[in-house]
Amino acid sequence: MVDSRKIGAYISKLRKEKDLTQVELADKLNVSHQAVSKWERGESLPDIMTIPIIANELEVSIDLLMNAGIKQPKPSKQIGKMVEHLSADQTEEVADLINSGAADVKELIDIAPLIKTSQLSKVSEKMDTTAWDLDTIVHLAPFLSTEALDEIVIQATKETIDWKIVQRIAPFVSSSTLQSIANQVISESIEPIELVQLAPFLDEEYIDNLIWNVQNGQLTWKFITNMAPFISDTALNNLVLQGIEDEKLNEEHIISLAPFLEEDTIEQLVSIASSKGEWSFIQKMTPFIGEASFNELVDKAVNGEIELEQLIELAPFFEEDAIDQLLSNMDADRLSPQSLAKLAPFMEENSLGIIVKQLLKTR
Repeated sequence: MVDSRKIGAYISKLRKEKDLTQVELADKLNVSHQAVSKWERGESLPDIMTIPIIANELEVSIDLLMNAGIKQPKPSKQIGKMVEHLSADQTEEVADLINSGAADVKELIDIAPLIKTSQLSKVSEKMDTTAWDLDTIVHLAPFLSTEALDEIVIQATKETIDWKIVQRIAPFVSSSTLQSIANQVISESIEPIELVQLAPFLDEEYIDNLIWNVQNGQLTWKFITNMAPFISDTALNNLVLQGIEDEKLNEEHIISLAPFLEEDTIEQLVSIASSKGEWSFIQKMTPFIGEASFNELVDKAVNGEIELEQLIELAPFFEEDAIDQLLSNMDADRLSPQSLAKLAPFMEENSLGIIVKQLLKTR
C-alpha cells in the first residue's frame, strides 16, 4: 500500500529543492495550498488525476513519486504506467498490464486507495480470473463496488466455498450474494456452523425465515442455538413455543436458548413444566425466571400443588417479598423447622422473627 506520510514528506522535499512555496506549487497544480499542506503532512494523498501532474512539475517519475523517492530494485515495477492510464481513465489498459504479466496485481493493490471505485471495478471486470487469489480479493474488497465484488465472489464460490475469503469480505458483499452462499451451504449440511460467522451480515428477515427449516429436519437445534443472538425475538420465541407444542424441543434445547428468550415465553415454559411436574427443568431455568413466574410458583406451593421442599431449592433466586408471601400464607403445619432454617438466610431479620413467633404460638 502507498504510504501517505512518506509520499507527503517526499513531495515536501522536492518542493523545497525547487525553492517553491506551498502556495506556488498549489498554483502550478491548480489546487488549494491547503491541499498541498495536507499532502505534505501525510493527512491525505493527491487524487489519481493529479499525481502525473505533480511528478511532471517536480521532475520525477511517477514510480519514484509513488515510492516516496525510493528506487525499487526490480525494474518491472509498473505503478507509474498504471497511474498514467488511470489518470486518462484507460482502465482496460491497466487490466492488460496485469493480464500480460507486465504488472503485478500487488501493484494495483498498492494504489487502490487512490483509485475511484468505478475505475477499479472496470479494471476488475477485465482482469483474468487467474489474478483473483485470496490475497487479491481480500485487499481490493474495500475499494471495489458491491456489484463488482459480488461477481468476483460468485465466480470464486461456484464450485467450492473458500471460507477464508467469505469471512473476510462479508462486510463488503451484498446481502443477496451472502444469502446465495448461505443457501448453498445449507443444501450441503444440516448443521452449517460456518453461517454463524456470516450472521452479522445477513438480513434479520432472512435469518428468521431460515430457522424454520429446523422444523422439517433440514437444520439442527444446535445450529439454531448458535444463531440465537442474530434471530429476532419474535421469531425465536415463536419457534420455541411451537417446538414445545409439537414435542420437537427437548429440555437441553430450551435451556441453551433461555438467555435469548423473552420473559413472557419463559413464564409460559415454566407454567407448562410446572403443570407436568417437570421440576428438574424448572430448577435449570431458575436463573432466567422472572418475578411473575416465581410468584406463580409461590401460589402453587401455598395451594399444595407443588411441594414446599421443591420450592425451597429455588430460594436463592427469590425476592425477599416472595419468601415473605410464601411463609405468611403457608399453613403452619406444613412448615417444619428444617424448612424454615433453609429459608432463613434469604429472609429479612424482622420477617424471620415474626414467622418464628407465629410458629411458637401455634405449637
